Amino acid sequence: MVSSRDKIMVDHTTLRPYSKDLDGTLVSEDTSATSPLERAPSTTTCDWTAGLAARALKGVDMHRPGARQAALLLSRGRRPRTIKGYESKFERFCYFCEDEQILAGYESLCPMPAEPTTVLLFLGYLQQEDKVHASSLQPYMSAINQAHIDFGFSAPAMGHDIKLARRGFGEVEGDNTLKTAIRSPLPALVAYEILQLGLRTPDLHTLRRCACLVTSYAWFARADTGILMRKAHVTRQPAGMGLNERTKTIARHIAAPIWRAQDWHHDPAAVFDKLLGRWEDSRSHVDDDFYWSLPNDTYSDRQWNSSLIGHWLSEILDILKIQPPAGVAWSGHSLRSGGASAAYSIGVDALIVMRFGIWKTLASAQIYIDVLTLPDAAAYLFFGHLLRGRLQSGPESVACGFWRAPGTVGIGRACTWIATGATPSVQITLTRCLTSVVVVRDDLTLCDLASDITAPSPSESNPDT
Repeated sequence: MVSSRDKIMVDHTTLRPYSKDLDGTLVSEDTSATSPLERAPSTTTCDWTAGLAARALKGVDMHRPGARQAALLLSRGRRPRTIKGYESKFERFCYFCEDEQILAGYESLCPMPAEPTTVLLFLGYLQQEDKVHASSLQPYMSAINQAHIDFGFSAPAMGHDIKLARRGFGEVEGDNTLKTAIRSPLPALVAYEILQLGLRTPDLHTLRRCACLVTSYAWFARADTGILMRKAHVTRQPAGMGLNERTKTIARHIAAPIWRAQDWHHDPAAVFDKLLGRWEDSRSHVDDDFYWSLPNDTYSDRQWNSSLIGHWLSEILDILKIQPPAGVAWSGHSLRSGGASAAYSIGVDALIVMRFGIWKTLASAQIYIDVLTLPDAAAYLFFGHLLRGRLQSGPESVACGFWRAPGTVGIGRACTWIATGATPSVQITLTRCLTSVVVVRDDLTLCDLASDITAPSPSESNPDT
């Protein structure tokens, strides 16, 4: 039995043929062997993965052909960020089992193998500490369970008692606050407001944030896909735009290209393409650059991660002075669920939503779809290209988009028009795509017009606007 986390962590420089596994002292009888675990380029072998390799390859001479590479494969079985997340949360569990118990005058608890009772005590500690919400408990339970499974033990953070305690955690948390909120899909109209800000802002950092958020929304992209995308993963053409997505659910050696066609019917002004054009024109990338990076970025490698999406969303919503309604919370993940919900609301087939969002199963996609989301013109603009049963139109045919009366500012009207005849009162508000129109339908929701905004060139020095 292991009573200290120091005994379950193995230094990657001393991985040798072990005669005992984690039920013993985990030390090598061969004191002369020096065969460190070979590292992959730019990858640091952590104690967790080194210990996992030691357990899986116990009794194997690491000089044997294939042994080092087998250890390397085990160490690369999870993405580095996943491992870091597991390690940090399991370390907190170990701290509770040892340091907190000793400070309180009790004997330390065994963190591995841990008893379900120990996990129950840890849940009580987290609730009393009041730093972790009930909705954020799963990563802690997953880290504890995965550590045990990796090192050959049964997962302790499961079962009836754990489930009941987690439910009680939420009830107690709810009793202590009036401002409970649930993470919810971002509405299409809010995403459209962000797109408008990106089209008109003179500030390069604001443009970067808006373009990143809108792109993530338009592809139902995970936060890691949105922020870690590189220039080589992006294809922009007059017919549309494609991303070769890189996500944690897809192996690195497998391509996942997703194409978004330019939809002249619902986005006759090609405002989405104009936004991405502004971004690309404002900065020169090479293929290996992060697509959303700037030459003078102050973000460290550690900071450049998926959490930036949530921070940028919060900052942009503050600039726009948009706040979620009571009981609603918008985070970086709201872009993924918001896009999927908006697409479904206008009649996009659930199987198409699943495929476009790279969900592996329909059941997984359905978790992200809020069936109560209502359709609006902004949803058609973003996701009308996913509708089936209609040929994609060119810029001179029937189109649906946004217009406002000459001289007005702010609220515009969603309408459908055809490019025949002459309607002077409307034509001067349109973009270069159409020269004259006849409005044939005027019954959709109201939202701001961005298609005819003439924005100044973005610069890095101007403040947020």
